[in-house]
Amino acid sequence: MIAGGLFCHVAGPADAPAVVLLHALATHGELWRPQWPAWSMAFRLIAIDLPGHGMSPAPTAPMTLADYADQVAAALDALGIQRAAVVGLSLGGMVAQAFALRQPGRVRSLVLAHTTARTLPAVRVIWDERLAQFEREGLEKQVEPTLGRWFAPAFAGASPLTMAWVARQIRATSSAGYTSAISAIRALDHFDRLGEISMPALVVAGDADAAIPLQAASALTERLPRAERFVLKDAGHLGNVQQPVAFTEAVGNFLMRTH
Repeated sequence: MIAGGLFCHVAGPADAPAVVLLHALATHGELWRPQWPAWSMAFRLIAIDLPGHGMSPAPTAPMTLADYADQVAAALDALGIQRAAVVGLSLGGMVAQAFALRQPGRVRSLVLAHTTARTLPAVRVIWDERLAQFEREGLEKQVEPTLGRWFAPAFAGASPLTMAWVARQIRATSSAGYTSAISAIRALDHFDRLGEISMPALVVAGDADAAIPLQAASALTERLPRAERFVLKDAGHLGNVQQPVAFTEAVGNFLMRTH
């Protein structure tokens, strides 16, 4: 359904505590399918397609992370949800931080998975190169390199159907959605404000994540006032896909404890 201008995948009892799910760059709300069967028994899940991703309209101009957070707020307003736990992965974790900073009274608890709070200058250069390649060659040329960054070769080789599923999500991303999200990621700098995020938080990392190192999770955990950390063993950048049971149980337990 469309709510506040964004497409929302909704599951679970209407009167259950709400949990907002925010996906990674170049994926969409379907990324959370591995978690839906277990989590939807206890929670009302709202998996939002961010602008230009999945079935949400493409942005008409580059957006900041604050802009993304405001659109999430508009979607929740349209759904009549005043307060929720927020679970964000990668780009979704950056948007979740912005939402918690802008709407702290609406966030019951926060899960930040495979994400960071600041894009360092050296990483901005990498994003610039990636964006330049996209402008030269298009999104299709980004599919295989993206999968290579997100999943180790052994897992990718043993999981061709899963790779095809994630690749289809990448291909469903609009050009404007892709470039706008990269612009927002380049400008990420929440690090000095993490102390303002006072709700319970869980930081999830993968010990084989080539995109976000474990040090980033440690820094988040240290700076957030009420944070705990969970490390997924043998997990790359999309731990909810590569280690779905461990991710579902660890995050689900945290949501149950803090709802």
